[in-house]
Amino acid sequence: MHADCRLEIELEKYEGSIKIQFDDIPSIQLVSIKSDGDAGLLERLSLATRRRQFVLRESWQVKISGIEYHEGLNGTTEIPHKDNLGEKSKFDGASIPMPWLVSLLTLGILRPLGVMLIASIIHDYIYRNGSLRVANDGMNYKDVDVSRHIADRLFRDIIGTVNGMPIVGYIGWFFVRIGWIWVRYDKNRFGGKIPIVEYAVFILILWAVFIVGIRNFLLAFALVYIAFYLLSLVLNYSQKRNS
Repeated sequence: MHADCRLEIELEKYEGSIKIQFDDIPSIQLVSIKSDGDAGLLERLSLATRRRQFVLRESWQVKISGIEYHEGLNGTTEIPHKDNLGEKSKFDGASIPMPWLVSLLTLGILRPLGVMLIASIIHDYIYRNGSLRVANDGMNYKDVDVSRHIADRLFRDIIGTVNGMPIVGYIGWFFVRIGWIWVRYDKNRFGGKIPIVEYAVFILILWAVFIVGIRNFLLAFALVYIAFYLLSLVLNYSQKRNS
């Protein structure tokens, strides 16, 4: 079972808080889930909720510029097909805790392979290695050390730039920062700046939910969810009629 997301397209160019260019969408393959006709109901449910893992079929390059908070990352970035040990580069779509829940709460906007695909491949590579392969001259690649909070900020800016939705980038950034406690970075826990403000906001949200009451919160959330879902259906229908 595999998913091939390769598309033959012209050079993609995006400009927002940073500038991004790449030749095509990377070719990826699903490797974490194997189909089994004899699997029982509980095993199938377990597979359905398990975090997916993908590998790149070939090395992928993307040109990034306009990064003011780490000028060493400006240049051509390469995510290699295999590492120095010959193992294929793996990624899970974004180092976000409980990705299925995040996808649900954001109306499917923050799906691991949705608007976060481009950003997550780069973000996951940095999280595994603590560095990013960059050729400042476009030819000679070198490993550039990247702090965890810088990796998360780059993740935010890539999402906002590629998809033209900065607010979505900030939402994705918030969730990866919340994962600071339990998601490893370069094989180690923690690292980089402690997300004090992010955890303070998270605690305030939980406190607000407690004050409002779980029942009232769930009811309000359900109504807002339904309203946004119906709105998305109307917008999609209008777009199809106009195309």
